[in-house]
Amino acid sequence: MTGLRPGPSAPLPRTLRRALGGGLLMGVALGVGTESGPVIADAVGASGFVARLIPAAAVSALAVPLVVLALRRRGGSLRDLGFGGTGANLRALLIGVGVTGAAAALVLGTGTAAGLLHWSRPDLGTLAGYVVANGVVALLLEALPEETTLRGYVWTALRERFGGAASALGTTAVFLVVPGVSTLAGAATARLLGREAGPVGAAPGGQDPVGYLVLLTVFGLMLVTARTAVRRAPLCVSIGAHLTFLTVNRVVYEGDRRGAGWHADVSSPDVELLVPAYLLVATAGFAVWRLAERLVARRRGGPSGESFGQCGSAEAGSPDRSWTAGPAVAHHGGQSGSASPGTPRRFRPTPGRERPLDPLSASAETPGGTPAGAPVETSAAALDRLPDPPVHRGGRDHRRRGDGDEHRLPSRRGRRT
Repeated sequence: MTGLRPGPSAPLPRTLRRALGGGLLMGVALGVGTESGPVIADAVGASGFVARLIPAAAVSALAVPLVVLALRRRGGSLRDLGFGGTGANLRALLIGVGVTGAAAALVLGTGTAAGLLHWSRPDLGTLAGYVVANGVVALLLEALPEETTLRGYVWTALRERFGGAASALGTTAVFLVVPGVSTLAGAATARLLGREAGPVGAAPGGQDPVGYLVLLTVFGLMLVTARTAVRRAPLCVSIGAHLTFLTVNRVVYEGDRRGAGWHADVSSPDVELLVPAYLLVATAGFAVWRLAERLVARRRGGPSGESFGQCGSAEAGSPDRSWTAGPAVAHHGGQSGSASPGTPRRFRPTPGRERPLDPLSASAETPGGTPAGAPVETSAAALDRLPDPPVHRGGRDHRRRGDGDEHRLPSRRGRRT
């Protein structure tokens, strides 16, 4: 679903239960995975990149399968959350990376020109290795599970009841609950494993709660906008945007501590305001992308609604051939009250019903012997010569049910993406 029109209504208690359940699932998976991962790494003697990879894999292993299980209980799959085929997923991922990276380059480049950022000499080999390693860890630890549970499961649950704007705000509100739940679940897991528990609060790691939640709000709204930017595999756009955000911030502001091979020195702590600034620019970029896709769909004569699969004909090349008749085709006889730009649809009679219902409209020989193509006599005498229709009990017309409906178009509802 890519627009702001409400989906089919669903019971409010079930909608809220599913939405909050997705947020709680993500928070618990994040807390349990990050605390149990180091214990597993120590048990197997892992170190370095593998030691970082184990907690990340544990978070995804806890969150994603539970979402899949919840979907299968309702007869759904990950495609219902916004995933697609391999090609569509890759294209959407690159869109998320490209738009977010361009916004970051624009804003941070402007800050550099203004003297707010001073960059170190880059070590390209180290930087490339860090980007790849951090990308894998960030994908499993944050981007994949958070987008699957929040912008996937929570968003979809809210869209069954509310419009796009309310669903965006609701998804972001659930997103703000996840850090607090993760600190609580992490502290409980640490105590169970005999480890020292970390602080419990609305923000992890003792960060300022107000500033952290404000940044998380801007970040969450950007991810929702990214998730609604394209028609195919929209959830992968938000995954790409999420990955890019984490990579840029860790290289720019923490590159020296993380050994990224490149970092920036800030002139004052207020320079960190450049982060929400480039998030806002990325949000505008995704909104423009969505508008451009809708305009292209309209120009091609395809659907331009929120799911890009309704209010028109089936999308060319799409495996989903479900569609709903547009306004240019009526339900009776294929006629329309307005001029249609296309060629009128021709209908063939149903086999076994070639005989016209009204003998006066026949082009074949009439009962009175008039040859085909000759003017049909419409006088009262001609009407008297017409055979009476078969009479059923009670004098009702005994023609077969369905006669007259040969040209009725089926109304097939298009699926939501």
